[in-house]
Amino acid sequence: MLPRVGDVWVIPADHRYAALATGDTVGFCEIALPATALPSRQLTPRIGQLDPFLHRLTDRLAGLADRHDAMSRLMRDSIAETVRLHIVDSYTAEGACARSPRDLDASTKNALVEHLETSLDADITLASMADFAEMAPADFIRAFAAAFGTTPHQYLIERRINRAKTLLSASVASITEISMSVGFSTPSHFATTFKQRVGVTPSAYRAAAG
Repeated sequence: MLPRVGDVWVIPADHRYAALATGDTVGFCEIALPATALPSRQLTPRIGQLDPFLHRLTDRLAGLADRHDAMSRLMRDSIAETVRLHIVDSYTAEGACARSPRDLDASTKNALVEHLETSLDADITLASMADFAEMAPADFIRAFAAAFGTTPHQYLIERRINRAKTLLSASVASITEISMSVGFSTPSHFATTFKQRVGVTPSAYRAAAG
């Protein structure tokens, strides 16, 4: 069987595998999960399982490999946890976890919002947010989405861009200073993200607000 784009081969631990591919260049992504990532689960062997969703996730991870800013690290954490959950749900005999996930109660949600608002310039990771809420990362992602209607990564981008808009309108700080104060590692990444979200560059937004 020749592998196709988007094919998944699931190989449990202590098993060997081999494949034949044609062409001068072969690209693939190998995902190795430690036993701790699959508590009490057994992977079900699969050969040539077409999985476009997992392919998109791994392709997005590959695109983030050379980016080292705080938001890219957070995005990698979020995507990696989504990959793990998808594998548990789709490629283990037991399927999705039966237990009901814990929700973010009002006090934890409010405390988390305050914590994030005062830490927008910091290197916020998925693990650090989950630790703050005293939850496992997988449970935290589900609880966060239920409470906020979005992912932790998207929420942080929104808050950082909103803070940047305020600073662009009400301060004389340079765009470089503002980009650093809201958690972007480079002004160019800040400018690109700002334009994607707002529709104009930071300098154009400041000029219009001025």
